[in-house]
Amino acid sequence: MRQFSLARLVLSLILGAAVCASAVSEPGAAESSELARLAEALAATETKEGPTSPYLLPLIEEIARFRLRQGDLAEAAALRRRALDIAIARFGCDSASAAEAMVALALVAIDRRRYLDAEPLLTAAQITLEERVAPDHPAMAASLASLARVTLARGDAAEAEKAARRAVDIVSRNPHRRSTEPLRALGAALAAEERFAEAAEVLHEALAEDRQHHGSDGADTARSLAQLANAELRSHRFAEALPLIQQAVAIDQERLGPAHPFIADDLFDLGLVYDGLKRTAEARRAFTAALAVLERGAGRDTPRAAYVELELARIDRQDGKEAEAEAASRDAKRILYKADDEERRRERRL
Repeated sequence: MRQFSLARLVLSLILGAAVCASAVSEPGAAESSELARLAEALAATETKEGPTSPYLLPLIEEIARFRLRQGDLAEAAALRRRALDIAIARFGCDSASAAEAMVALALVAIDRRRYLDAEPLLTAAQITLEERVAPDHPAMAASLASLARVTLARGDAAEAEKAARRAVDIVSRNPHRRSTEPLRALGAALAAEERFAEAAEVLHEALAEDRQHHGSDGADTARSLAQLANAELRSHRFAEALPLIQQAVAIDQERLGPAHPFIADDLFDLGLVYDGLKRTAEARRAFTAALAVLERGAGRDTPRAAYVELELARIDRQDGKEAEAEAASRDAKRILYKADDEERRRERRL
């Protein structure tokens, strides 16, 4: 297994401000060239085939995946919304194609932690998929695993576990196009239920599969490392969590855009681990780096940033820095109040 040195990780944190200074910049030359090629192909196909042609769908999805890697989740959501509109226009709102497009759009909403946006999409998709596709279709597993994430965010770990177990059962019967996200969702639900030994077993299985199929430095491997680290963190096994989350940070910093919220999530958990190990100075650096990533990208003024600020405020109070703690706490509360208002407005629209 490829190892990532602690020295390299610490260096990345020390240089966090420099890394984040480029977070809002455009992708590198090679990536920009690839994006330009895709945009040109999309425009040419639209001109030739029309704005609702199904031939646009694979190109739109490829661009959306590019935007997801860069951390531009809003743009990825807009692209997948366009794909959903095309699928509905060409195949009907109750088609399998439309249902799969709904699941893809919901996945971005979950990454953005906009669970109220994701839930109706997944509910509608699940109804259609149960009628239109085989019981072991990969889209069924993806939909159920995503529903498990949404249900867990609502605080219902038991229902999340049920949905995740259904998803795991589906992928176990489908050896092709296998995803470990159902295992990760199940591990998250079990950890929330404080069934830590079971969670660790499930997540170690996900991690082993990802390393086998995607390599030790694959993006999916990072997600399983991060989920396993989070489970160890929840069980207060900080020493066990540390190397896992360090590896996730290192992979994500290589694989994802510098302002990607997943990097901030990794750094946030790294800060919690350091704090649990009583390594307060390193915890502060990790939280500060996480906040810098969020403030330079799409995470600005989101609950992700608020939770980081609350942790920094707690550390500031421990260190006797009352003015800094009060400022961070006040800003966090402002963000969370704003988010609550937006959630209530969205609930009224549903």
